[in-house]
Amino acid sequence: MNPQPETRQGTTVPRRILCAAAVLLLLALAWWTLAGGVRNVRQARSIGQQAETAIQLACGLLGAAVVVTRFRWRRPGRAVRIAWVVTLAAFIGLSALVWGPPFPLVALGFVAAALLIAWALLRALG
Repeated sequence: MNPQPETRQGTTVPRRILCAAAVLLLLALAWWTLAGGVRNVRQARSIGQQAETAIQLACGLLGAAVVVTRFRWRRPGRAVRIAWVVTLAAFIGLSALVWGPPFPLVALGFVAAALLIAWALLRALG
């Protein structure tokens, strides 16, 4: 007897719930990065702040594209996911360096945490 109920395609119900939660978190993260990037556009003074803001906006758009390519237009999905992870790590790392006193070790810690979160989200997304 199978302990987990299966859907018609063979995917377990808990797996679909995990995927739905990952989609919601990814969309929330995309919204947060886009909204923050739009706010930062007016405040960015230095070249580093402007670059970080552009990367942040790209990260938000790519986050939404990750969700879209999960269900539709799957061919560019892998490239979109890689680009999203790179922009997420760059945005998080740069933000700790350009928006206040630079703390390189803190930035490395943030990048490591961002990569771990990205890995978990993509893993749950399937």
